[in-house]
Amino acid sequence: MFVKNHVIKSVAFAAIVAVPSFAATAYINQIGYRPGDFKELALVDANGNVDFVNAAGQVVLSVTPKAASYWNASGQNVQLVDFSELVTAGKYSIKVNGNVLRSDLVVKSQTFEEIVKASIKWFYYQRASMALESRYAGKWARAAGHTNATARLHNSTGESGTIQSSKGWYDAGDYGRYIVNSGITTYTLLSLYEHFPQYFKSLKWNIPAEGSLPDLLAEIKYNLDWMLTMQASDGGVYHKLTSLGFPGDVMPAQDDSQLYAIGKSTAGTFDFAAVMAMASRIYKPFDATYASKCLEAAKKAFAWGQQHPNQNYLANPSDVSTGAYENDNPNDEKVLAGTELYITMGDASYKQSGSSEYVSYWGDVMGLATYEKATHRTQFGGDADEAKRKILSTADDFANRAEKGFGVVMAKDDFVWGSNAVASNQGVWLLHAYYLTGEQKYYKAAVKVLDYLLGKNPLDMSFVTGYGTKSPKMPHHRPSTSDNVEEPIPGMLVGGPQPGGEDVGSAAEWKCADYRTGQVATAYTDQRCSYATNEVAINWNAPLAYLAGAIEAVNAGYAPEFAAAGVAKNDVPASSSSSSVETVSSSSEVQSSSSVPQSSSSVIPASSSSSIAVPDVSSSSANIESSSSQGTNAIHTPVESKVVRSQQPRFRFDGHSLFIEKNGKRFDLKGHRVK
Repeated sequence: MFVKNHVIKSVAFAAIVAVPSFAATAYINQIGYRPGDFKELALVDANGNVDFVNAAGQVVLSVTPKAASYWNASGQNVQLVDFSELVTAGKYSIKVNGNVLRSDLVVKSQTFEEIVKASIKWFYYQRASMALESRYAGKWARAAGHTNATARLHNSTGESGTIQSSKGWYDAGDYGRYIVNSGITTYTLLSLYEHFPQYFKSLKWNIPAEGSLPDLLAEIKYNLDWMLTMQASDGGVYHKLTSLGFPGDVMPAQDDSQLYAIGKSTAGTFDFAAVMAMASRIYKPFDATYASKCLEAAKKAFAWGQQHPNQNYLANPSDVSTGAYENDNPNDEKVLAGTELYITMGDASYKQSGSSEYVSYWGDVMGLATYEKATHRTQFGGDADEAKRKILSTADDFANRAEKGFGVVMAKDDFVWGSNAVASNQGVWLLHAYYLTGEQKYYKAAVKVLDYLLGKNPLDMSFVTGYGTKSPKMPHHRPSTSDNVEEPIPGMLVGGPQPGGEDVGSAAEWKCADYRTGQVATAYTDQRCSYATNEVAINWNAPLAYLAGAIEAVNAGYAPEFAAAGVAKNDVPASSSSSSVETVSSSSEVQSSSSVPQSSSSVIPASSSSSIAVPDVSSSSANIESSSSQGTNAIHTPVESKVVRSQQPRFRFDGHSLFIEKNGKRFDLKGHRVK
């Protein structure tokens, strides 16, 4: 009678046994992993070894995951899997207990070069005042926007009349241009070139030429040229160039609102001075006249800032509703400006005291000054030592965090508006610690940041448009919304998860249904309405470009002049596996993003004709040795060895509970080990 009441037909068996295949999830960097580099994935709801299977169906590596640890940002227990010993280029499947969790794992050399190019190429797509030609922009070509260079001086500037202001980058998903945000953005890109000039002299990504300048400097100059137009004759710098309100959901050429130069701020002026001082030394080998122009502008701005130490932009004027970038304490901007002028000129009168243990963002750039002091010890002496200590202390905390949970540097409190930029900047901080010491733990943690941004996260997605197995399709970005092209412009880093819900509300107000999950790391929605999680911004893309660019440059054999011995690596192209590497990213800047696979993680369910997919296991002669991770064992499985079929799984009842028994072990119907 008991058996009769629990008869399970064959079709029901098939449905039940498919559950373990779907229950476990492997989270990976969807762009790929470098053959000779550290490699890690995150595993949730799985039991047993992780097998890596090549295109020929051979298990080439089997790894025992680390013990699970809880990550409070997502509310998940996560096992980290170190598979650094998988060194042959190719495309692999990931299996646990014979079940395929995904089939898009790639190992390849020059792993992030396309991400570097795309993340910087996006600044070209953000250019104001020029048409984007199809030979550079492909299907995202568009007419020029905001070509009228005449802007009115808003009464908040204390002046009247007009200025001529053109060029520059649109700040985010809208068409404003802001000095404060341009400051940290341009600094970050300038420092990328300054740290790796030889690498970036030859790297190109199809943008219009600017004399003999390398592509990176040509792109930066387009924004520097605009910034120079925003300096008043007295040396002060206008805070922003925008219309009085945000434009509608239109292309740049359709936004014909009157532009205004609005406000004049101490923080913005010092930001400007810092960037121009830095630019003057970087552009000098290419154009001494332009370099001199930048330096004179920097000195003039610094003088104005000293004379107006508290002219703070605290709120928009009553008739203005565009981005404010408020700041009530411009001391950090002053320290950065003085530091850059001192490095460039050697004039000790500009030297400033102060450093920070905190990662910078647009509202606090003391961390940038900390970088400069720590990496210019000859000029700063004891201040450089203090700056280095602060960098390493924070970097140690980051590296420790990255050994638990998802292997992510971010803490729960880091999931703020623009959380992906927080992560990117943490990666940049870690790279500076690596430069200063050569210690691999910092490099490893920085790579983990990039892993997170490119797919190893609880949303199982790459946060960069056009790149990865799953990536944002509907960013809050007016050109991508209005250009009648299905795919968004590639190379944009979206803001990322955060629980604020500032854009939750009525669809009539261009707001979103509530997407908050109760977990900070999954509070995200890929919808155009979500300006709080899915918008893009220049100050978010810049640290992504630095992080990916520096990692590629280091692996190409380059290191900053100040770096410790051994920082540069040698990314020797690896031999391929039995099949060619298939990338999961766009292959060129102007290709259609439709070439990117649209499906998410590949999962192969058990067939209806069998119970549970059973893995092949190697004979007892398999070579077992410890991998480079703590608590993780890598089992090298000779693919030519004789394999033995493991015991077939059986359904069992214990009282009124149904479980699966396999090889003497018991699992519930979700695949969790129960005995």
